[in-house]
Amino acid sequence: MPIYEFICNACATPFEELVRNGTKPVCPSCGTGDVRRLLSTFAVHSSSPDMGGQGASKNCSSCASSSCATCH
Repeated sequence: MPIYEFICNACATPFEELVRNGTKPVCPSCGTGDVRRLLSTFAVHSSSPDMGGQGASKNCSSCASSSCATCH
């Protein structure tokens, strides 16, 4: 059962709702069912410099590689 983000079309209140099969969310402020699901953003964490990270900070304990992906 995912949690979705919604915004009310009537009063513009944003809210999150746990949506079960067939459940229609209603606005917690005004009670209307005239709501729209928002596109949620998510966080990405990476150590790769190509993806905005800082790169590996130290070697793996079992080898001399700077990337554990190469030895595990």
